[in-house]
Amino acid sequence: MKRQVITGLVWVGLASVQAQTHEVNPNPVFVGVRVHRGFIIPHSRELINVSRTKPYGLELNVQWIESRPERTEQTGVVAKRGFVFYYFDFDNPDVLGHSVSAAAYVEPMFGVGGRFYSSLQTGLGVAYLSKVYDAESNPTNLFFSSRVSLLAMLNLRLHYRATPRIETTMGFNYNHISNGGMRLPNKGMNFPTWNAGISYAIKPGVVQQAPRTGAWRLAPRHFAWIHAIGSAKTVLADGSFAQGEVQWLWGTAVGVGRRIGRLSALSVGTEWIHDGWKRSRLDLRGSHSSAWLGSLLFGHELLAGRVRFNVHIGVYTFHQERETDALYQRYGLFYAFNNRLLVGSTLKAHRHVADVFDVRVGWLFQNRPIQL
Repeated sequence: MKRQVITGLVWVGLASVQAQTHEVNPNPVFVGVRVHRGFIIPHSRELINVSRTKPYGLELNVQWIESRPERTEQTGVVAKRGFVFYYFDFDNPDVLGHSVSAAAYVEPMFGVGGRFYSSLQTGLGVAYLSKVYDAESNPTNLFFSSRVSLLAMLNLRLHYRATPRIETTMGFNYNHISNGGMRLPNKGMNFPTWNAGISYAIKPGVVQQAPRTGAWRLAPRHFAWIHAIGSAKTVLADGSFAQGEVQWLWGTAVGVGRRIGRLSALSVGTEWIHDGWKRSRLDLRGSHSSAWLGSLLFGHELLAGRVRFNVHIGVYTFHQERETDALYQRYGLFYAFNNRLLVGSTLKAHRHVADVFDVRVGWLFQNRPIQL
């Protein structure tokens, strides 16, 4: 009897310690799995017939949450960070095949105080494709021409905390795979998917609601940035789908902005890029026009701690022998090391057609670093 009582007290003590651990740990770590089903958006006439499929896939992810007040009071938002691994079958094995991809992401959470909460996930990664364009064996796959391409995603999720360790989720993904115009053809694939799954806390804890204070107003309201830009295309200058020499793109961008909320800023800037691929096309035609591209930028920046997600509209101010629209979109994802050194990548697109991915390294200027 005494042994049973002691054993019972030990178990109660352990349970109490575990419960306390859950409550004082503001940094849970989860692993999760989800299943996906979706469709392909035929964004040009040539893609209509090959787009009549229903992709399906499997997702594995690992994520951690940082909810300590001293880390979240500036933004007022608790966010997940993590890595995700996807397998997608495009439901057309002979033409489209399948993809395997990995991405890093940031995922702001909303309504974290209750059992139900939502989140918005944005991320960037790399995808490997089993089927790509071939003029003889696979001429209708105009989506992909590079086996290794880039994955960009924007996902909306709804979560339910069933227990301290288990969460169920359902959501909607918007996925984009493209090589950014580095090889042609490159229509790129946009394929939304619905998903559902479950997550398990290998390091459980209670997520604390971010404090709603005016601390963010103490952060610098004005900022500026400068970027060094580099990229490449490996396509013949005559515009054919045959592969040619690497053509380099390089340049710089500068901008200024003003923070208008906890997570939002507006910014304007300019970028000047020397397009080596355009230079080759001009040389092929015997043209002496410039290969420099100059433009004005204006748009929005999402500020989630050290992570910055930019959406800018570009207006060409210098583009000799232009073959595209006068406007374009640029989507960028950056991480600010020490709140100063910017490292990231952007995608330039003319409407639904991706033009080029680039890599950027830059510097963020502000009155003083934000302590996060």
